[in-house]
Amino acid sequence: MREIKGVSAWVMGIFYVAFVGWSLYGAVTPIETYIFRMVHMGLIFALAFPAYPMLKKSFPKGWIADVILAALGVATIVWALCDVDQFIRRSTLPDPPDFYFGLIAIILLAELSRRVVGMTFTLVLVGFFLYCWLGQFFPGPLAHKGYELDRIVGHMYMTLEGMFGVPLSVSVSFVTLFVVYGTFMDVAGAGSFWMDLSLAIMGRHAASAGRGAVITTALLGGPQGSGVATTMSVAPVMWPILKRAGYTPNMAAGLIAAGGIGAVISPPLMGAAAFLIMQFLNVSFWDVVIMVTVPTLLYYLGTFFVVELEARKHNFMPPESSGKNAGQVLKTQGHHLISLIVLVILLGMGRSPQSAAIWAIVAVIVTSFMSRDRNEWLTPKRIILAAIEGAQNMIPVAVLLAGAGVIVGTFTLTGLGLKVSGLIMSLSGGIPTVALFLALLASMIIGLSLPITATYIMTVVMVAPALVKVGLPMHVAHLLAFYFAVLSEVSPPVGLSPSAAAAVTGGNPFGAMMQSWKYSLPAFLVPFLFSATTVGANLLILDAHLGGFVMALISGSAALFCLSIAIVGFLRGPIPLWQRALLVVASIDMAFTSIDFSLQGFIPLVIGAAVVVWNITKYRRQQAK
Repeated sequence: MREIKGVSAWVMGIFYVAFVGWSLYGAVTPIETYIFRMVHMGLIFALAFPAYPMLKKSFPKGWIADVILAALGVATIVWALCDVDQFIRRSTLPDPPDFYFGLIAIILLAELSRRVVGMTFTLVLVGFFLYCWLGQFFPGPLAHKGYELDRIVGHMYMTLEGMFGVPLSVSVSFVTLFVVYGTFMDVAGAGSFWMDLSLAIMGRHAASAGRGAVITTALLGGPQGSGVATTMSVAPVMWPILKRAGYTPNMAAGLIAAGGIGAVISPPLMGAAAFLIMQFLNVSFWDVVIMVTVPTLLYYLGTFFVVELEARKHNFMPPESSGKNAGQVLKTQGHHLISLIVLVILLGMGRSPQSAAIWAIVAVIVTSFMSRDRNEWLTPKRIILAAIEGAQNMIPVAVLLAGAGVIVGTFTLTGLGLKVSGLIMSLSGGIPTVALFLALLASMIIGLSLPITATYIMTVVMVAPALVKVGLPMHVAHLLAFYFAVLSEVSPPVGLSPSAAAAVTGGNPFGAMMQSWKYSLPAFLVPFLFSATTVGANLLILDAHLGGFVMALISGSAALFCLSIAIVGFLRGPIPLWQRALLVVASIDMAFTSIDFSLQGFIPLVIGAAVVVWNITKYRRQQAK
């Protein structure tokens, strides 16, 4: 971001506060949908261009050009707001001013995407726009009749199907409030509380340092909801501890990043994708929280298994005592939990996410004065500074979601989602297992260089219809796309969180990605655990049967444990390669076969148990000798 000082900083500060204030106002006062989203987009234009320079090393007076672009972006919104009703009616046949203002708005959004999100996402936006325009030149099943430029611009700029679509609605209605809530918690000192608590409970064992990294990311991730933010918050604190324990820079960066991306699936905040799920499925946010709870626990359980086994394999050193136990930390800093409790209770009572977030923010402000550190008190001045910081943190997300609206608009205009879905159905032959693996492959390809939210949107509109056709419930298909998108964040060759962590530890970015992939590999089973069988769907809790839930939990935990052993190649001692292969087969079979009282249901569990017992027995015999 550009460093802004003097009068310009005051002006930007006012706009940042207005950005947050508009979302707060919309949460308590009904506002016409078009107006609510358009004003939000106008504020994005006004803030993002001055904050993010055209070039990394902005040329002198470059801010003048950025201010002009910001004013031009605001002008496109003002034009739309002049007569909203007539503006909407003209969407299929735009007037010349509509067309030119719309084309400018789309171009400016693409430029903002380049500056804020990255060139890859921008190229994706341009590619989808060209697909709308030149569809007749695309091969086979992807071809369509093609649309004139005025029709495309009208759809993307003048309806709720393009840049003002559902993703932007999620930005202004939900994500902004929750990002601000997370920022308020951070300013009030909650980050240090989560870290102190994890360090206090990690214990003094070979695996304690690794446990601490996982516990810290899990505790901090829930309130932050951002994989990269959690990773960068944890890395400076945990790296010295992991280093003393014996972790290499790449191993430490990979472990922290693997835990950090869990923030995106960790309730109560999660990431923007969670709010998109709520909107797409038309369910409450509480329903989304319930659905992701057990898969999130299984995600961290798989990471814990790898951490424990790696600690035994490498004989890591236990960390030094922090000097505080968990009780002492809770006594002095436990007030940070109050706002989270308020948030969860209100969501459980059926209050809207907006209302719950506002009351949680109020709770953070009030409870901040319970801190013994006056620097953590949220005085009026610090509240304004926290709001500004929250808005700054929100701008990249808002730009991404606005751009994602153009992607969604392409799918609704051209029917691309149905085309890709039909292609997946054709390739899978209607076999659910094959369709699941094709969905994973599509998500990994899409997520190679795109953020999680963009990956989720593209994956869900392309693969969810195909998955529903092969028998998956709609909510399972969406959760599957969500988890695949999250896991793409740590997959080579591109992984933002591991690269960021490597910058702190001094590791190699690609090496950190490979290590992060290793720690999160068991988690790749998690989406299949709740989607591959009807019994596994009980893990999402909604409409679950107790017996099926217990069996799915046992099967899932066993599968994660077996795969973790195979990955590390160590239990009480080294595991032969052929036994590791058996464990891989058994773990995958457990994910795709429900445990029941049949021979087929128990075979993978028996194989896994046999390998574990054999190696433990062999180790004990060696020790006895």
